[in-house]
Amino acid sequence: MNEKIKPALIGGIGFGIASVLPYIEMVNVVCCALYIGGGVLACYLYLKDREPLPATAPYGDGAVVGLLAGVIGGVVSSPVGLLLTWAGVRGGAGGLEEMIAAIEQAGVEVPFLADMSSGGLGATMILIGIAMGIVVYGISATIGGLLGVAIFFKKNST
Repeated sequence: MNEKIKPALIGGIGFGIASVLPYIEMVNVVCCALYIGGGVLACYLYLKDREPLPATAPYGDGAVVGLLAGVIGGVVSSPVGLLLTWAGVRGGAGGLEEMIAAIEQAGVEVPFLADMSSGGLGATMILIGIAMGIVVYGISATIGGLLGVAIFFKKNST
C-alpha cells in the first residue's frame, strides 16, 4: 500500500465520521476544525514512521496526504450522515420540510422544491453533497496537512 494512503484513510474516515456525529459536528463551527484536524492527523501518521527524514520539510507530501484525507472524508461523511439521519440519530429531514412550507406560505414558487420534498431530487442532492464535501473537506484537510508538517516535522540533525 502506498505510504500516503494508509494515513489518509485513517485521517479521512476518522474525521468524516466525526463530522456528522451529533454534537461533535459542532466542532466544525470553529474554522472547520475537524477537517483541519483530520489533515493534521493524517500528516502525523505519515511522518511518524518515515525514515530517513529529508533535510527540508516535506510540505508537498503533507499537502498531498491532507488532500487525500479530505477527499476520503468527503466521500465517507455523506453516506454516514444519511444513515444517521435515517436512523433518527441525527436531525435533518424535518428542517427541509419546514423550509419548503415557509417558502410556499410566502407565495414564492420554486419548481425544484416540490421535487425535493417528494424525494424526486434525492440522488442529485446526495451527489451534490458529496461533491461539495470533497471540495470543502479537501481544501481544509490540505491546510491541516501543511500544518501537520509544520508541527511534527523534526529536522535531521546530521
